Amino acid sequence: MSERTSNYLKGASILVAAGILSRLLGLFFKIPLYQMVGSYGNGIYGNVTSIYNLLLMVSTVGFPVAISKMVSESIAQNEYATAHRVFKLSILILTVLGTLSSLFLFFGAEWIIETANWTAESYPALVAIALAPLFIAFVSAFRGFFQGFQIMTPTAVSQILEQIVRVFLGVLLCWVFVGQFGIGLGVGGAVFGATAGGLVAAIFLAYLYYNFATKNKRLLKTRTKKRQRSNRALLKRLVIISIPVTLTSALVAMFSTVDSFIYVSRLAVAGIDEVTATMMFGDFTNAEILITIPLIISGNLAVAMIPAISESFAMRDRKAMNQKIVLAIRVILLVAFPSCIGLSVLSYGIFDLLFPGSPYGGFILCTFSYATIFMMLSNTFQSILQSIDRFRIPLINLGVAIIIRFITGWIFLSIPFFNIQGIVISSMITFIYLTAANYASVKRYTHIKVDFIHTALKPLVAAIVMGIAVFFVYKGIAALLGGFMGIIISVSIGVFIYSFVLVLIKGITADEISVLPGSRTLLRFFHWLERLVPGRKKKADQTSITDQERKQTHASY
Repeated sequence: MSERTSNYLKGASILVAAGILSRLLGLFFKIPLYQMVGSYGNGIYGNVTSIYNLLLMVSTVGFPVAISKMVSESIAQNEYATAHRVFKLSILILTVLGTLSSLFLFFGAEWIIETANWTAESYPALVAIALAPLFIAFVSAFRGFFQGFQIMTPTAVSQILEQIVRVFLGVLLCWVFVGQFGIGLGVGGAVFGATAGGLVAAIFLAYLYYNFATKNKRLLKTRTKKRQRSNRALLKRLVIISIPVTLTSALVAMFSTVDSFIYVSRLAVAGIDEVTATMMFGDFTNAEILITIPLIISGNLAVAMIPAISESFAMRDRKAMNQKIVLAIRVILLVAFPSCIGLSVLSYGIFDLLFPGSPYGGFILCTFSYATIFMMLSNTFQSILQSIDRFRIPLINLGVAIIIRFITGWIFLSIPFFNIQGIVISSMITFIYLTAANYASVKRYTHIKVDFIHTALKPLVAAIVMGIAVFFVYKGIAALLGGFMGIIISVSIGVFIYSFVLVLIKGITADEISVLPGSRTLLRFFHWLERLVPGRKKKADQTSITDQERKQTHASY
């Protein structure tokens, strides 16, 4: 494995670790929030964050991707001055977009509530979160700059810092306001944590950027070409890249926005009142945050993937590019299969533990978790296409997907038998289509060769065996020691069984593990498992002798 690929994986691992910690902090936020405001207040929170996330995608997603891509391309050509100019232009544009989004949330709050048929208690939360898009615009610009240099630590640390402020301030304000002013203002206090977190992250990244620019002042003035691209040409390139990416991300965010705008009226057709519908949607958002934990892998892998693959694409190194692509798919599937099956079999236990009294959450998570695999794959294939300058293809595919999402959601939500599960069915259909469409395009333009049996079938078999074992272990342990110990022990046993079956059927090799983040620990675990397989002890002992040689061959983590 090349050093560049190893660096790419190291960057991805940093973001994944930070993303998981950030998501766990977010889960910690949702648990006390649910205890204070219940399913109804959680539904209000879901209403507000759906429109907020859409505006965030429109104003902040496309340009960071464009920044990281153009910066990495310029660095590959030793055009550091151009890379720096790209950042300066971008931060000006993002400031304008963030300001417009914030103004829309603040002055358009009443119109949004009336159009979507939301409860009037959603108003304080919309106002409280109004300034967040402006602060996150600055955050996105700085993150794009550092990611272009394939320096992922600032992004990772700022994510954690942003979440810490959001969680602790949001929980505190919610607790104070709920007791004195009611659920509406309580949720408003909770979402204000996102605004404060964005501000703190922006200040932190601005400080890191200032230090970086000061220490590398000479480097950032380096030019290798006599004829420099004008600011107008750079701006045009930024727009060409960012608009399709922005629209693509906006369409993804629109899935949740479409759901939030139609669920009240469509569930009413099924005979469900506004309060119950809001409670159902609140439980759905809790299930959604749980399935986004494995989605962190694909999301942050995509962030690291774009500059890394773009660099190989710019250098016309097809072998290195395809190597990174296949490895990304392999890592995604190794995580996706056990994640979706594990969440499904433990769904009721997880909800009983985290959100006790939730009337609909366990059943929603049981079925919704299986959409995770398609979400992760479609996101990965979409990022690959963006990395090789095929920006319009994901946009076209998502354009079709949003139509599928609206039609299927409109139909299934109104059927009494399905009710809120209509969103789950709609999600599954939509992401299956996106996975198939995006993969077909990746295959067409990169000609990658994926070993289906090794890459997909073996991890799936191991995950199924794991799921069966986890189901029965949880039932037994929970009956004896309670739900908390049931979750902890069954998950631990599940990790062991999944890993052991993978080793048993040769679903993963030492060479593959040696280029993954944390390879030293993983290799020791791998060789220990191999010794448990009859007939492999001798081979495992021989292989362990060459561990040090392999680690010297590949990049160390």
